Amino acid sequence: MAPEKLQAVDGLHKLCKWIEGRGLKRAAVTNAPRANAQLMISLLGLTDFFQLIVVGSECDRPKPYPDPYLKALKDLDASPNHTFVFEVLLLLLATRYDVVLV
Repeated sequence: MAPEKLQAVDGLHKLCKWIEGRGLKRAAVTNAPRANAQLMISLLGLTDFFQLIVVGSECDRPKPYPDPYLKALKDLDASPNHTFVFEVLLLLLATRYDVVLV
């Protein structure tokens, strides 16, 4: 995807402020290369939103295995019993990000 075509959907930044305002922990979990993930997150203005980026290739097994999600939980010191995964792919067309919000 061309960077100039990447746009956040209406309400994304409002949702991010709501999440931050509640002190929820946040990680981007992706199978995209780290440089691509960081670029896309930056272009969307979400660099300060995510506390952590977990890349599947840096885990023993990438998604769809749970390893990247489990790494995010561990690194965020979060409980899987109080976690939900928000598939941003549904909101940001043509991106490959999943967000773990705790």
